[in-house]
Amino acid sequence: MDIAKTLFFMLLLTLASACNDSKAPAPASKQNKASPVLVEVARVQKRSVAGKWQRSGTLAYRHILRVHTQEEGRIASLPWFEGDRVSQGDTLLILSNELLKAELRKAKATRSMATRRVSRLERLRETKATSEEDLIEAQTELELAQTEVEILETRLGYTVIKAPFDGIIIRRLAEPGDVVSRNRHLLTLADPGSLIVRVAAPGQLLADLDTESSIRIQLDIPGSQPFTGKLQRIFPTLDPQSRLGTIEIGLDNPPGMARAGQFVRVELTGATKTRLMIPFTALRTDRQGEYVYVVENNKVVQKDITSGERFDDWLEVIEGLEAADQVIKRGFTNLKNDMQVTVLNRS
Repeated sequence: MDIAKTLFFMLLLTLASACNDSKAPAPASKQNKASPVLVEVARVQKRSVAGKWQRSGTLAYRHILRVHTQEEGRIASLPWFEGDRVSQGDTLLILSNELLKAELRKAKATRSMATRRVSRLERLRETKATSEEDLIEAQTELELAQTEVEILETRLGYTVIKAPFDGIIIRRLAEPGDVVSRNRHLLTLADPGSLIVRVAAPGQLLADLDTESSIRIQLDIPGSQPFTGKLQRIFPTLDPQSRLGTIEIGLDNPPGMARAGQFVRVELTGATKTRLMIPFTALRTDRQGEYVYVVENNKVVQKDITSGERFDDWLEVIEGLEAADQVIKRGFTNLKNDMQVTVLNRS
């Protein structure tokens, strides 16, 4: 009986061992290996391209004159209003000047008296009837009288202010009858032919512009036609907060509806330069910055880059790549650094 039980248990162990052997893993040589990732690449190229930018700007007068008084008094005449056009030499305003005229007449009388005294003493000196000292004193008094006349004539001239150039009145800050003090701002006169556009621009744009750059300007008015401009100057400093500089554009035949203070849209074309370019789709970004994937010996290498301007479907690379590098432009799914890849195209 014990022998029969022993044989029964041995049979059960044999069957269990056979079942375990049937579930054993297949040999490693038969396991499937991961396939390389399929990608498309593009060659880093040197291209001669000109940058184009769309910026907003503001019309302004480059040449304006703020008319201030140099004498105090009552305004006797101020016939001009905002929008009035004046010609060079037109009288802009007149201050009452009766008191100055009276003082000038008095000064001239004093000068006349001093002149006669000098003449009399010169005759007496010939006969030695007066001293040299008296003559010198009289001559000094004559010089003082002449100086006083010149001062009053100058002050009298300040009471009449004339336009120094053809212009348009853009501000009127007083009325006839007002009593004004010295250095009071009364009018602002602008040269309508000095309209310019000022545009805020980043440093990269400033570096690409020169006096031959093409510039088109569009007023923000329905139905207005675009017109051209010419770069006049680039301001030498950038705003420390925005890091933007300022360019000044002169206008070629601006339309009559153009006014200082208007908003305009400006299209600028920079100088043609040879730039290192990649397809824009190749650019990747993360919290650390910009990078691309480069294929080297069928493996992925991640490279950090600094990009520049975008030109349609292409992107300028300032640093991080060299011409003829192969960058991946498609096939980024599950792509990682040092991964084996298969290139579907050879650029």
